[in-house]
Formats: sequence, structure tokens, C-alpha cells
Amino acid sequence: MEFQVPQFIEQKPKIVGFLTLYQFFYVAGAALVAYISFRIFNILLAVLVTLIAGALGIAFAFVKINGQEFPKTIAAIFGYLWGPKIYTWQRQALQESIKLDEIENLRNKMSLQEKLKSITLSIATGKFFKPTAGGEKEERFETVVFLTGERGRAKRVDY
Repeated sequence: MEFQVPQFIEQKPKIVGFLTLYQFFYVAGAALVAYISFRIFNILLAVLVTLIAGALGIAFAFVKINGQEFPKTIAAIFGYLWGPKIYTWQRQALQESIKLDEIENLRNKMSLQEKLKSITLSIATGKFFKPTAGGEKEERFETVVFLTGERGRAKRVDY
């Protein structure tokens, strides 16, 4: 079985002469606005309206910006201008429960060298203890942010 592979799928079909259907509607719409303006307004205002409508019609029909058609670009501009500008990303807290049996199994499976590395890392990062000057601990408070977004004060405890 032999299949024909479609080519030039990014090109839209030319319906009216060398224009696609949308290009034809944009140019025809600009021509219609020009015709109506010459029928309604005086010559100076009609020429001004015709120039603006013609420029917009040609831009909408033929201009591409970064490979995107002009109407898509205009829609993106207005979407940006009227859309929200602030996006706050918040990491979802992972909630995993580990059973004590699993921890014991992991500890039993660790080699002596892995246990020593784990202990030295914990001591170096201050996870186990931190020496304090004079042996006295001063009370410190921090501002914490809960998952709900509320702020509160909490006593800081260093072990």
C-alpha cells in the first residue's frame, strides 16, 4: 500500500486569486470602509479614514511578526494588556508518611561507611547540635507562612 504524504501543510489554500479567504475578507472590508467613507464624509476626512482602514486591512491580511499572523499578534497584545500581570507560584507540600519499620529496614541495610557519611553530614550541617556561646539559649521568634497563606509568629528551636 502506498500513501501520499501531504506537503505544504502550513500554507493555507488560495481561494480568491492569490489571496486566502481571510486575506480577501480583510482587504474587502477595508475597501468597503473606504467606499462608505467617501459616500458619507467630506473628501479630507474620507481620505484619512481610507488610509487608516487600508493600512489596517493590508496589515491584517499580509503582515507576519515572528512567523505569527498579525491578528494573532494583536490578540496576544490585548490579552497581555487586559490580563493579570502577577502570578505567584507556590510549591505544593509533599506529604509522605514513612513507617518506622521502613526506616529501621533502611538503617539495617546501610553499610558502615554510609552510616558514617550520614552522621558526619548531619554534624557538619548542624542537624544534631550547634554549640552555643556560654551554654545559654536565647529565645528567638520567626515569621512563618502556613500553607493557607496566613502569616504567624513561631518560636524558633535549634536542636
